[in-house]
Amino acid sequence: MLDMFAKGGGDIHSARMVFDKMRDRNLVTWTLMITRFAQLGLLSDAVDLFCSMLLCGHTPDGFTLTSLLSGSVDMGWFSLGKQFHSWVIRSGLASDVCVGCTLVDLYAKCAAVGSVENSRKVFDSMPLHNVMSWTALISGYVQGRKEQEAMKLFCNMLHGRVAPNCFTFSSVLKACATLPDFSFGKELHGQTIKLGLSAINCVGNSLINMYARSGRTDCARKAFDILFEKNLISHSTDIDANAKELDSEESFNHDTEHTAIGASSFTYACLLSGAACLGTIGKGEQIHALVVKSGFGTDLCINNALISMYSKCGNKEAALQVFNDMGHRNVITWTSIISALAKHGFATEALELFHEMLEIGAKPNEVTYIAVLSACSHVGLIDEAWKHFNSMHYDHGISPRMDHYACMVDLLGRSGLLLEAVEFIRSMPFDADALVWRTFLGSCRVHRNTKLGEHAAKMILEREPHDPATYILLSNLYASEGRWDDVAAIRKCMKQKKMMKETGYSWIEVNNQMHKFHVGDTSHPQAKKIYDELDELALKIKNLGYVPNTDFVLHDVEDEQKDHYLFQHSEKIAVAFALISTPKPKPIRVFKNLRVCGDCHTAMKYISIVSGREIVVRDAYRFHHMKDGKCSCNDYW
Repeated sequence: MLDMFAKGGGDIHSARMVFDKMRDRNLVTWTLMITRFAQLGLLSDAVDLFCSMLLCGHTPDGFTLTSLLSGSVDMGWFSLGKQFHSWVIRSGLASDVCVGCTLVDLYAKCAAVGSVENSRKVFDSMPLHNVMSWTALISGYVQGRKEQEAMKLFCNMLHGRVAPNCFTFSSVLKACATLPDFSFGKELHGQTIKLGLSAINCVGNSLINMYARSGRTDCARKAFDILFEKNLISHSTDIDANAKELDSEESFNHDTEHTAIGASSFTYACLLSGAACLGTIGKGEQIHALVVKSGFGTDLCINNALISMYSKCGNKEAALQVFNDMGHRNVITWTSIISALAKHGFATEALELFHEMLEIGAKPNEVTYIAVLSACSHVGLIDEAWKHFNSMHYDHGISPRMDHYACMVDLLGRSGLLLEAVEFIRSMPFDADALVWRTFLGSCRVHRNTKLGEHAAKMILEREPHDPATYILLSNLYASEGRWDDVAAIRKCMKQKKMMKETGYSWIEVNNQMHKFHVGDTSHPQAKKIYDELDELALKIKNLGYVPNTDFVLHDVEDEQKDHYLFQHSEKIAVAFALISTPKPKPIRVFKNLRVCGDCHTAMKYISIVSGREIVVRDAYRFHHMKDGKCSCNDYW
């Protein structure tokens, strides 16, 4: 009866009534109620029951403590989880496999500095390891930005003859996308196909992300289509019988009357995540329609995913509409919309929503504060950022993580306060990682401070000796000063170390088709029309006052050749293609894997005037909404 009410019906109140009326309760009964409270997010009630159980003379076992530890992880109550760890030791349950796995997961996800190392200590102390303990540790290393170690652990796991599951592959694929190491990622993809795991939600999304990061948008799109087909279309017997005869595009667009039978809210959320990663708003809108049709329109998890999808696809208005229509919101909802507004350059609105969140009593978490600090950074609100950085600990008991420090370094560096940023890094309570120094190096590149840039590069390479991005940033810094000998030396060094520069590219969706462009790309079927359009645009915007900024040509060539190079940048090609392929007044949404070029940013503001179109550009850092010659970033980016 307890489980029928608590688990089957989600009626924890009725389950508690049954529990309270029981004359005899054993350890199983107590553990069952504690488990259900913890699973439903009612951790305070679960802890109260645990204390009552102790007072009644019962000794907790591995199942009891595993439930409480899992609840602590899910709620982010890591200090409480550590207290339960002491109970584990006192109870002699440290060797229990399930308890050990949960402890590994606890420390892997713990926000405190050194949590990954603590997770490794727990892992090493376990007499036996299974796929759960290996996966928890690997995931912790990925979250702690120790991708190389995570991949080594994965190999050790295979040598130990423990078979990976879908969650293991998902974590290692994320490591491949971050490093990046796409060759290893392709090998992993082959393994997931052999094991029949490639179409599982978490694996499919990781594959989409990895291929999108590698520039293989065609592979990312195929992974997305397979994910959609396996999770939605395959639930229809009519479609399933003919699936082999349809290509992926036809399968996606097949009569929606036959789709979504048996799909869960988690399935829709995963598909929306895939669409967000690709920036394919057409597919995202189709999934949204299926969500409404299937009766999931009020589901909290799906609505949170919709906010993220519309935001990452460049439609801020649709994201806000979903948010405003929601009857119930949680911390993820608030964090998603605040982050969306921040990345789109609407920092004032983001901070207003954060204050509204606090006023209604919603408690922010670590990720919320990353979004808030990012919003301040995007518009240079230094005093406001310091206020929130200090209040997160004093008002909400949230200890700043490396990501929060990176946001502050970005804010100070972006504002030109490079020396203050260095002092802030030195004052950090723990050693700054490569992300913090890489953020600072980017600011040195913007403000052309070679001396501090060289120092930042040295700090990064001490931590990540094989990071190609550092060499590229330093090379660009030298190139901006015309130090071509230094540029050549860096390129030679990269060649000797077999390091590959990440290729810049842009893509755009037109009529549910993805079109990808590289610099100087002539492979598109409409290449001649695209370049004719570019020539016309160049004349029009130059008449309005546009002057090519040749500082963004990082090659030692003549000025005339530099002008030519500038108009072959991938984002300009994508915009020209959109102008000849889409009607007014539809906004143009372009996506780029790297930071948008400064000259392209200026040119697109002029193009928004001569074309009468809004141009939205999503680069690796943020969104730029260009309309009537102005950008939402106010040229502060």
